[in-house]
Amino acid sequence: MGELSEVAPAQRVERFELREGVEIEVTTASGDVRLIEGETGTVRFTTTDADAATRLERVECIYDAAANRLSIDTKVLKGLGTDKGKGLGRALKGMIGYARNDVDVEVAVPRGARVRLRTASGDLVGDATLGGAEMASASGDVRLGHVEGPVKVQTASGELHLGRVVGPVSAKLVSGEVHVEALEGDLSVQSVSGDVTAAVATPGRIDVGNVSGDVTVEVRAGLLVELDVRSVSGQVSSQIALDGSTGEADERPVTVKVRSVSGDVQVRRA
Repeated sequence: MGELSEVAPAQRVERFELREGVEIEVTTASGDVRLIEGETGTVRFTTTDADAATRLERVECIYDAAANRLSIDTKVLKGLGTDKGKGLGRALKGMIGYARNDVDVEVAVPRGARVRLRTASGDLVGDATLGGAEMASASGDVRLGHVEGPVKVQTASGELHLGRVVGPVSAKLVSGEVHVEALEGDLSVQSVSGDVTAAVATPGRIDVGNVSGDVTVEVRAGLLVELDVRSVSGQVSSQIALDGSTGEADERPVTVKVRSVSGDVQVRRA
């Protein structure tokens, strides 16, 4: 029996003269979005849909040069209801097929691009230096290397992994994990069961509330720290006094507030 070969995804490429600080708005169902550094303005769409040509043609991609805004919609719902008289079942089957074979998006962006993604299960990956990111999803993951601006994520089971962030981070999740390698700003996380890990590099406010996820906060040596940490049944440990603060009195502090029901909490020096 011969080996089954993978079918290479079909592609569509658009090119625009995107400027620094461009706003990118993307709507998908399950398609992933990747932002890369390179020849800026190149937008690449790929899909494994059986009717790839039609699927790619239906994707809407518009660049408003005056507003410096790129809008992309993979149009999962486009065509729903066109088979009139064939019944709702057929329409829903077509929509599910479109969602399953959604279009992945890759954009080569200039520095400082800001992205907003609305998706059901698509992932957001940033290999470029971004000026901000916002994502609303059911289960999509977010993985960004360097963001110089705010990050806002709302998801049910998706995970959030950030490298260096210069700006506030806000995340609302049910079971997704949150990991920040180098935070220079505030962090607000509300979660049910996802673990939270953050390395804090500058003064700011850390506010974490969860039910059963573990929380680990690493604070750079030398920073003033104020702690307000509680867990109902989880273990709490800290290299810093839990009932006070430490550091130079004239500094702005890192304020760490953690509320957990059964999750373990650890605060330590980086």
